[in-house]
Amino acid sequence: MSLADRPQPGRGANLLEHPRGAYVYVVRSRRSGGVSIGIDLTPAGACPLACDYCQVPRKERVTSIDRVELARLRIELTAAFAELVERGERAVDICFAGSGEPTWSPNFAAALEVAIDVAAGRVPVRVMTSGATLDWQRVRDPLNTLVERGVGEVWIKLDGWDEATIARFWASRGQARHEARVARFARTTPITLQILAAQRVHGPTVEETAHGLCGAVQRLLQDGAKIERVTLTTMHRPPGSADEHVSAYDDDTLETIATAIRAAGVEVKVAFSAPRPCVEASAPTATV
Repeated sequence: MSLADRPQPGRGANLLEHPRGAYVYVVRSRRSGGVSIGIDLTPAGACPLACDYCQVPRKERVTSIDRVELARLRIELTAAFAELVERGERAVDICFAGSGEPTWSPNFAAALEVAIDVAAGRVPVRVMTSGATLDWQRVRDPLNTLVERGVGEVWIKLDGWDEATIARFWASRGQARHEARVARFARTTPITLQILAAQRVHGPTVEETAHGLCGAVQRLLQDGAKIERVTLTTMHRPPGSADEHVSAYDDDTLETIATAIRAAGVEVKVAFSAPRPCVEASAPTATV
């Protein structure tokens, strides 16, 4: 089966009319706040985590990763920009996301350079990562350079706040190690924290979630992390595992959690299901 023929559920439900490529897709993104040109370097779903809310059907972790065909990536990115121009639409970013952990690709750094080159300063290049690979020099160095050159951003996941929550949400261990890894990276490179909050049967309450996430953000700040903003969202698609024990929070609950996190002293932007007006100058702009 070719790359282009593989099922790619990680590319979202808001795909725009655009020929599906091996690596590139075009989506209307709540997190990015507009039309986003997505890059999926792991179309087979390779990822170190098995998040309970992930829309990619994953019975087990996938660790086999092919090298990216850089020439094909360049052609697909160039075509995506051209087609948006023809339709009178404008991209707000190029975003490494997709069906798994983008930085796992063995030639991630080269793929990132292709994206920066094609973007040519027209839009920022964003890398959305779980943070599991931030200690790898082949990942850390290009991410540092991306931000230092002022051409992009690094968005790192933070969904849990202790061992119980990281085990349930990510099927992983080591919340303290994760926070330490993120803090080491973010002491020198400003980051965006991306949080997905969801309701779970017999899971933490809204109050426990708000308090726990605020505490995790505070610990990162106390450890020297430079957090430019927090992007808070919830599930907008059913989980690939069809797990009925996890479901989306409504907009009012998201705002409750956002208000608690702001107490840590950071800007929080919320990806609501519908646009909301900015109430005051310091309040976040809604991302839809």
